[in-house]
Amino acid sequence: MHSVADLVRLNARRHPDREAVVDGRVRRTHAELSARAWALARGLLELGIRPGEAVGVLSGNSVFSAETFLGVVAAGAAYVPYNWRWATPEMVFGVNDSRARVVLVERDFREKFGEVEATGKLEHVAHVIYEDDGYEALLRPGGAPDVAVTPEDIACILYTGGTTGFSKGVLLSHRAILTNALNETLDCAIGREPDDRGLITTPMFHAAALLCWFLPHYLTGACSVFLRRFDEEEVGWLVARERITNFFLIPNMIRRLLKAGTFETEGFRRYFRAMHTGGAALRMPDKLAVREVLPEVKLYYRYGLTEAGPMVTRLQPHDVFRPEVDGSIGREYLLTEVRLQAPDGSEVAVGEVGEICVRGPNVMTGYLNRPDATAEALRGGWLHTGDLAVRDEEGYLYFRDRSKDMIKTGGENVYCAEIEQLLYAHPAVMEAAVLGVPSSEWDEEVRAVVSLRPGQELDQAALVAYLRDHLAGYKIPKQIAFLPPESMPINPSGKIVKARVRELLGW
Repeated sequence: MHSVADLVRLNARRHPDREAVVDGRVRRTHAELSARAWALARGLLELGIRPGEAVGVLSGNSVFSAETFLGVVAAGAAYVPYNWRWATPEMVFGVNDSRARVVLVERDFREKFGEVEATGKLEHVAHVIYEDDGYEALLRPGGAPDVAVTPEDIACILYTGGTTGFSKGVLLSHRAILTNALNETLDCAIGREPDDRGLITTPMFHAAALLCWFLPHYLTGACSVFLRRFDEEEVGWLVARERITNFFLIPNMIRRLLKAGTFETEGFRRYFRAMHTGGAALRMPDKLAVREVLPEVKLYYRYGLTEAGPMVTRLQPHDVFRPEVDGSIGREYLLTEVRLQAPDGSEVAVGEVGEICVRGPNVMTGYLNRPDATAEALRGGWLHTGDLAVRDEEGYLYFRDRSKDMIKTGGENVYCAEIEQLLYAHPAVMEAAVLGVPSSEWDEEVRAVVSLRPGQELDQAALVAYLRDHLAGYKIPKQIAFLPPESMPINPSGKIVKARVRELLGW
């Protein structure tokens, strides 16, 4: 198998004049992008960067993020994109945990990283190179550096969005991320057409943008267009100007574009072909709303996690509108194997709840600096995701919950996701979350919070009556709170932040 460093060489030869990357400031062809990546690689090697060493990058959605990714891996090093939403203590932790001696900083984040430097707590950093100051001087033109990069070398270290404490760095090899890119191209047709142009809407420090959008397009020689900040009007304008054919959006973004009428603009009618989503529930009312305004567009739904490289399952266009699999996260990708396991490691029967376990060449090498966590996650030759699901007779998986977030009420296990899926299926519901609240009577009490679609009216009694048609009585929320859509706390991955819900509602 090739490495990503090989792609830099191959794209320069195969597609020299084809546009590779575009942002609001810069456009580069594949030949230009490869030359810049090689020049950065040479500069990093001259600074003393060694094969396998981490190089930190703080960047937004931009050509700079793609260029630095390719340059770092061409030097045989590991690319570490830091989350620009981190607070200063989190950033200090991430830089120290990755042990980066060199950090490359895009111009827009000069002030933010300056605050990190000012703490005096960076333990390993010898060079902070800002885009406007020393970055161009770092580049050393001269073609591809003579560095051996193997498929098993670490290509990137991506920090997961942990719910408690600091995030963990996930070690992903060239083999893992290229397998994921192949899965995306084979099963989801990403970058398969010569004129494919993907709009990158989610942050490049996330696996979804870097590994599921930029890399598959780069693998096939297609073009990636970077959106720095999600804005409904900007999306419509870019689709038209840049002839965008596909993108990935979290469900909340899709609902925002539907509400704004963005899908009805000319660019979507002329150029757009495929919409991909995941990270939260997208049920039939939303899917039908998309089909109504974009009847010819192919819709995909997918599930994954960073540790899996990241994608695990997908619903393809021929499945998405089948009522009998609405709410499914799909079936496993071609090069990925999924098994639902009981706590003793055995495979559960069809229709029974089990932990989603994954194996294949796309799975992570492990967690950075955390051998115990690595051993726990990769025990028995499988990646244990901590996610619970059931499988039907056709092999479709249905997400139930995070195993650690399951509600224990009156001696019964309640899976929040099962109730959330039903809430999202109600035509009046836009956003929904279910959580457990301590109870002296039940151990935990099931509660829910929802946001309604514009113009819709619904009260707790009506929603409870709807749920009773589908759920056992102990699963029905004892209390349902209603929040305006703009007040619902939603993180960049499209997930409702339940800890923030508890704060807002005093739960």
